[in-house]
Amino acid sequence: MYIARARSKSSAGKVYESVLLRESYRLGDKVKNRTIANLSKRSEAEIRAIELALKNKDNHKILSSESFEIEQGRSIGSMFVLKTLADRLGITKALGDSFHAKLILWLILARIAEQGSRLSAARLDAIYDIASVIGLQRGFDENDLYDSLHWLDKEQKKVEDFLFKQTKYSGQFYWYDVTSSYFEGEQNALAAYGHNRDKKKRKKQIVVGLLTINNGLPVSIEAFKGNTQDTQTVESQLNKLCTRFGCKNVILVGDRGMIRRKQKSLAKDYGFHYVTALTLPEVNSLIKGGLLTLDNFKAELQSISHEGVRYIYRRNPERAKETQHQRQERLSVAQKHIDKENERLEAKPKSSSEPAKARIEKYLKRLCVSDWVFVCVEGRRLELVVDSEKLEERAKFDGCYIWTTELSAEEVGDREIYERYKDLKYVEDDFRTLKTDFLEVRPIHVRTPGSTRGHLFVTMLAFMIVRELRHAWKNENLTVEDGLRILSLICQNSIKCSDDVSVEKISTPSKEAARLLEALNIQLPKTINGSKVRVVTRHKTKSVA
Repeated sequence: MYIARARSKSSAGKVYESVLLRESYRLGDKVKNRTIANLSKRSEAEIRAIELALKNKDNHKILSSESFEIEQGRSIGSMFVLKTLADRLGITKALGDSFHAKLILWLILARIAEQGSRLSAARLDAIYDIASVIGLQRGFDENDLYDSLHWLDKEQKKVEDFLFKQTKYSGQFYWYDVTSSYFEGEQNALAAYGHNRDKKKRKKQIVVGLLTINNGLPVSIEAFKGNTQDTQTVESQLNKLCTRFGCKNVILVGDRGMIRRKQKSLAKDYGFHYVTALTLPEVNSLIKGGLLTLDNFKAELQSISHEGVRYIYRRNPERAKETQHQRQERLSVAQKHIDKENERLEAKPKSSSEPAKARIEKYLKRLCVSDWVFVCVEGRRLELVVDSEKLEERAKFDGCYIWTTELSAEEVGDREIYERYKDLKYVEDDFRTLKTDFLEVRPIHVRTPGSTRGHLFVTMLAFMIVRELRHAWKNENLTVEDGLRILSLICQNSIKCSDDVSVEKISTPSKEAARLLEALNIQLPKTINGSKVRVVTRHKTKSVA
């Protein structure tokens, strides 16, 4: 016996479905079928139950719920999605099939799923079946993961070159910016004291340079010693674009502190061009030289050329209002600190006002108002004094910006230069994701230069996958972290019967998970061949007495 489904269409166009319980029988040399019952009016659950009974009529034990045992497996949904995206982006192919390449892929997936050390990445084996997803056939411990970072350091150029060639980028614009990331400890070979953007006092750091295309798609990441100035990192990027990537007619976009006179000359030596902005002293110098006046700055973009250099300039009225508002807010905050210090002085008549004044002066520097706000002592009271002339002089430049390039207006228009410089915000967003927002590259716990560079490159490759998730889920009203958490609930479970029959099956995604998978155009398989590798950690957890 079997269940047969038939569909028919009426003359009015309505579709009817018939569900029939039928059986086959032999009449002479012919096989015929007959209908035993019409099940069309039965519920879908009843029909499925009959189908299950017919399919397993020779194994009656499977029809009893008591004969089932479902063993929950490790999470597989989010890992399968991340591995699929790594394949699409060419990351898997660029890394290769070696043991170290598999471990780097493990670190990339672990960095996205659960940020942490190499030790914590190894311990994720208890939660995620990463080995089965990536096809790992050999066990390892955290020391192997550290070794793989050194391997990746040696392979970085080859991997970056492969991925860059795969992008087939035909544009001229490349964006470059740097940041810093601090260390816990003193032993890293690249660590040094420098300009700490993380505001971590007495912490050594490294400088990280990121080169991108296409609104933030990273193509290369590089680590420099912690005391390296921003401008000293530019030449290696120019050399990389010229010799490794084979780029022609490059237009390098960097901020006002990155591309200075020497870097402009270097770009010319390589046959490249630049786009950057002027600092406030440089703007003031042009005005004093008579090339521009403050009256020239309007809301619309304008440009002027002088000695082979083009200056694009405008005054942003909204930014001017913001600057004035921020200035007043800082002044109000400074006054509140003055009031608190005066309250302390009144409460302690024997205390000196000089230490309080020193504290306020230091605080004014932190607020960036010390060039036009001063502290004076009247008796034992502290008073804020605003230098009106200096404030007026500074306020003249509120909202005034000048961008510069040696390209002519016929080669690249004013609006294009303006828009492409604003695209540096994508690099800043990348750094925010890499450092704190999601992937948490900092604080860095590794020590050797090779493992440090490998760690940074793992984070960059992980970010490439995160970008794909953001783009696919931009209309889903959730974060990448939330989406991966939903997918992580999908496991490969083991269904065991009483007669030792066992079936491995990936659980059916929930409605939310199915929607996320559909947005990525990814379909989960019914099952994945399990990898029985042994992942151990040499550093054991401490027992509680």
